[in-house]
Amino acid sequence: MNEFARPSPRHWESDSHIRVPTQPSQILLWLTDAEGRIEFLSPSWSRFTGQERPALIADGWAQVVHPDDLASLHGAFQRAARENQGFRRHVWLRRRDGIYCGMAFESLPRIAPSGETVGFTGFCLDLSPAVHALPGANPADHRIAELLKQIRLPATVIDLDGQLIFFNQPFLDLIDEPPREAISRPFFGHYAEAIDEPPAERLRKVADTPPHAFECAVRDTAGRSHLMSWHVTALRDESGQMTCSVLIGEDITAQRQKEEEWRLTQRVFETTDEAMVVTDSKAQIIAVNQAFTRLTGYTREEAIGLNPRVLQSGRHDQAFYEEMWRTLSENGHWQGDIWDLRKDGTIYPKFLSISTLRDSEGKATHYCGIFYDITERKTFEDKLERLAHYDVLTGIPNRSLLFDRLELATAEAMHSGGKAAVLFIDLDRFKNINDSLGHAAGDQVLREAATRICSTIRRNDTAARLGGDEFAIVLPDLDDPQHAALVAEKIIECMRTPFLIDGAPVTVSTSIGISLFPADHHQPDKLLELADQAMYKVKARGANGYQFCSDPGTAPA
Repeated sequence: MNEFARPSPRHWESDSHIRVPTQPSQILLWLTDAEGRIEFLSPSWSRFTGQERPALIADGWAQVVHPDDLASLHGAFQRAARENQGFRRHVWLRRRDGIYCGMAFESLPRIAPSGETVGFTGFCLDLSPAVHALPGANPADHRIAELLKQIRLPATVIDLDGQLIFFNQPFLDLIDEPPREAISRPFFGHYAEAIDEPPAERLRKVADTPPHAFECAVRDTAGRSHLMSWHVTALRDESGQMTCSVLIGEDITAQRQKEEEWRLTQRVFETTDEAMVVTDSKAQIIAVNQAFTRLTGYTREEAIGLNPRVLQSGRHDQAFYEEMWRTLSENGHWQGDIWDLRKDGTIYPKFLSISTLRDSEGKATHYCGIFYDITERKTFEDKLERLAHYDVLTGIPNRSLLFDRLELATAEAMHSGGKAAVLFIDLDRFKNINDSLGHAAGDQVLREAATRICSTIRRNDTAARLGGDEFAIVLPDLDDPQHAALVAEKIIECMRTPFLIDGAPVTVSTSIGISLFPADHHQPDKLLELADQAMYKVKARGANGYQFCSDPGTAPA
């Protein structure tokens, strides 16, 4: 199941103060006395904490609330009782797995006829209901969710219908709205401008086309507009279908304002945090600001008279710069991510915006560049990319990346008239290890098996974990089909050495099926299916061997 799959439809109950979903897995109801002592907890608390409700009621908030939040929560109850009003807080509650989860803590006072507060009624709502407690969720999705929570930029996950299914705190700060109001709201048309095409289609186009970003205005609940640049990453399932989109935003409202103000006042030029550089029509630097000197390492005196090409890192080819200047010439503006070089030789990523300044006759007289360091964003994107394409347990490619490599291998073989092979590998009787030694021991075996399998292949080959105890290998540029058999024999041989699990030897054998391109099929998914079928023939004949899908016989170990 995809962690960011769209939540099931929910109904709402409302009164004059509180609006909460009736979905029990997402809400924790409670009642307390005036001092905040728990009197009642809904059944969902037991599912959330893994503890019985009587014990929770007896032990109080200390059992579930993070120690750093406990004192402030008690203080909130005391103030609310004195003032006869409810309160809203963000607290961290401990789940059944021991991990603390961010929750919206909402309360309303229970007022006696005398006018005094006699207690409180309220609920706790998971701030990320789309990413907790989903049976069978992909571990990579948990990691993606945790990364989104940690990044300081606004980030959200949007399903195929364009609705919000996850967001971090900076995003909530951006729209100035509590999580219970934002979840399942449409991104386009509610927060951002409406679009005239399906949200999934728009985001897929952005994700697949450099620079993988789009700009739009986002309005908060007060009506304030923020011009945002959203970088889009599409998440896909094992079949390659897009399931949702991750948006990481940067508020560029201030930047755009500063670009305009720079033409009017030198003070803005000198005080802005973004690095600025101005050249003449021949691209010779005539002015830089203090941020430029801090970021590049060049003093003002050193920079004046230089051509900005001294900042080039060598990571972009000539065609990249030719396209930059063509766009600048035609549109008067260019912007994008670029890798540059500091004076000390270090290479770093930056966002660069270049504008052409023209005279009254339309002739270019100057060029103005504004840029800033985006190392943090690039680091996060690299982590996100790895989580999307590599197996969390073993660190080797996952099914998605395997199919990318297989499609590339077959395309190159088709073009060159060469060959390729697919090996489908299954660990024999692996279930016995999990049942007898436990899943932790099984995980150790899987990690070691991945290491041994990778040791048998070439640098340009790809070994991947498909899931469970199944692995696969893509062998491109295959001169002789017997090389695939040789790899299979190496894998079987390297598995003969027992695995040491907590000091105890564990023996594991493998069954391997092999399919060939183009002899067996031309379609990548069919090649993997044929190799899978050949592997099951090996198991049917006693396992611990390999077989080509076109060969009726089995090559035993």
